[in-house]
Amino acid sequence: MKRKPIVIIEAPSNLGLMPPEPGRQPGTRHAPEVLRELGLHDRLNVQEIIRVEPQSYSPDDGRGVNVRNMAAIADHAVRLADAVEQVVRARHFPLVLGGDCSLLIGSLLGMRRICDPGLIFVDGHSDFFLPEQSGTGGAAGMDLALVTGWGPVELTDIEDRRPYVSVQNVAALGNRYVAGGSHPGIPDIAQSGIHYWPLQDIRDAGIEAVMHAVHIAVGTGERLYWIHMDVDVIDSMLMPAVDSPQADGFDWGEAEILLRAALAKNAAGLQVTIYDPDRDPSRKAGKELVELLITVLDEGGSV
Repeated sequence: MKRKPIVIIEAPSNLGLMPPEPGRQPGTRHAPEVLRELGLHDRLNVQEIIRVEPQSYSPDDGRGVNVRNMAAIADHAVRLADAVEQVVRARHFPLVLGGDCSLLIGSLLGMRRICDPGLIFVDGHSDFFLPEQSGTGGAAGMDLALVTGWGPVELTDIEDRRPYVSVQNVAALGNRYVAGGSHPGIPDIAQSGIHYWPLQDIRDAGIEAVMHAVHIAVGTGERLYWIHMDVDVIDSMLMPAVDSPQADGFDWGEAEILLRAALAKNAAGLQVTIYDPDRDPSRKAGKELVELLITVLDEGGSV
C-alpha cells in the first residue's frame, strides 16, 4: 500500500513537567527544532509542517490542584486537537513531535472528535496516576490516566468528551517503573481494564507475539488508533536525554520491531515525546532517534 503523506505537527510544550532546577525550564521544548536540524523533516519529505505553540511555561508552585500549568495544558490540548483532527480528516499521517507526554490529551481529543479511537501507549512509565499520587505535579506523569478519564475535569472532560479513549481500547507497553502508591480513586493499571504488557512480559513472550495480541485486543483492524511513544522506553544508556532516566529498556532494534508492528494496521498517527536536547549535547541520542523514525516511517510504516 502507498504510504500516507506525513504531516509533522511540532508541539514544543513542556508545560507538563517540573523544572529540572530552580529558574530553568525543561528542555523538551527544544526537541522539534533539534530533530529538524538533525534532518528528520527533510528526510521524511513531509507534506506540511504545523506548529502548535504552548503558553509560557511556569513552575506553578502555587497551584491549587497538583497539576502544574493545568489551564495552559487544556488550552494547548484544544489547539493541538484542532491540528490532529485536520490532518487525520485529510487522510494524512500526523507525526506529533513533543514536548512532553501531556500532549496525549490534545492528540486523543482530536481523535475523539472523529471516532472511538484506540491507543497503543509505549512508555517506560505507566503514567497512570492521579494528581494526589504525584511527587512532581507534572501532567506528563499522569497522561494515561487523564485520557482514560481519571483526574480533574479541566483535563479529562474537555468539550464534554470524557474519556478520550476507553480503557478496553488501550494497550500499554514497555513499562518498567511503577511508583505513586495505591489510591482509592484509581485502580492499579494492571486491574484497570487496560491491556497491560510491562517490559519483562514483552521480552518473555517476544515482541512479535505481543504485538499480534495488542492488535487483537485494541481492535486495530476495525478502528483508527493512535500511537504514543515516550523515548524513555529506550534504555537510558542509549537514550539518557529524558527527564526520568532508568536502567534497562528497549534497545533501538527492539524499538524498531515494536514500532513497525504498531504501524502495521490502521494507525492514524504517532507522537514522540520527552526527548530533551539539553541533556544530549553531542546529539548522539537525537541522531539515533531520527534514524529510528526514518526507518519505521520512510519505508512504508504509515499506510
